[in-house]
Amino acid sequence: MHLQFFLKYLYLCRSKFFFIKVEIYMRMKILLLAGITLFSTLLFGQNEETHRWKKLDNPAGKKIWYDVSTLDTLKGSKFDVWVLEVHTPPLKFPGIDGEVYRTKTLYAVNLTTVRYGIVKIRYYDVKNKLLYSFDYDTPPPPTDAIKYPYPVLENSNVHLIIKELFGNKYGKQN
Repeated sequence: MHLQFFLKYLYLCRSKFFFIKVEIYMRMKILLLAGITLFSTLLFGQNEETHRWKKLDNPAGKKIWYDVSTLDTLKGSKFDVWVLEVHTPPLKFPGIDGEVYRTKTLYAVNLTTVRYGIVKIRYYDVKNKLLYSFDYDTPPPPTDAIKYPYPVLENSNVHLIIKELFGNKYGKQN
């Protein structure tokens, strides 16, 4: 009788330890999975920018929007702004497979010199699939003359954005 009781007790203890081991194993798996998810979110989740687009009225009637989220914290005379343009008919470039229906461009603008530069450019097809991208700021330009090589011309996309943001303070040509 004692042997039977002892065997039942041993079986129950063994099964308790088994469930404890399983519980520890499951918790470790959950922690590992959470860690991998957090790491991948931090590493890969910030790749593409989030935008708040506002339509830009222009005399040529082009379909152009600019990102107002980058301008929320605008301070000083230098800023960056994303511009989205829809092309009808689509554009064709040598070296880019497919037709370009949308272009997303990051401009760097210097209001003191009234000049701008292109920092990044993205080309998309009709299904909004990225066809080609290029970052001009890798490595960063050493001087402002290289970072802002183009003058802001009247009625250009950059001029219209400056005019909309600041009125005629910076929007008029000297």
